Amino acid sequence: DANFIDRFLAQHVAFGYFALIVALYLINPVEAYNLNQDVEEHAAETYDTYLKENAEKLKLLPAPQAAIDYYVDGDMYMFDEFQTSCEMRRPVIENLYDVFVAIRDDELAHVQTMEMLQTEFDVSSIHDGECEVDIF
Repeated sequence: DANFIDRFLAQHVAFGYFALIVALYLINPVEAYNLNQDVEEHAAETYDTYLKENAEKLKLLPAPQAAIDYYVDGDMYMFDEFQTSCEMRRPVIENLYDVFVAIRDDELAHVQTMEMLQTEFDVSSIHDGECEVDIF
């Protein structure tokens, strides 16, 4: 079954990547974060290219319920907790284009996190009192 083979390969490649990153982190944490930054930058660029090439079609398609649940209706505490800047992000999700924009922006936030972790390991959080954010 082709689907089984695809899932099997994807899961095992992901585990292999995880093992590589853990081993690299034990040897040199900065290089592990740098490699993750490269992966996240590539993902953001890929999403950005896809958005530019397919904007018209994506804007006509509805957003999946899973994306609405995650970005709009979900508990945003953990979403905020893992942001490395003091900006509150609340993506507007009205169609599939908006979903891909939000995912691309997530990847860009991951890039910022990886950059920060290469220079300092004390990352602030919106919830730790270091950020002046008006939640309401």
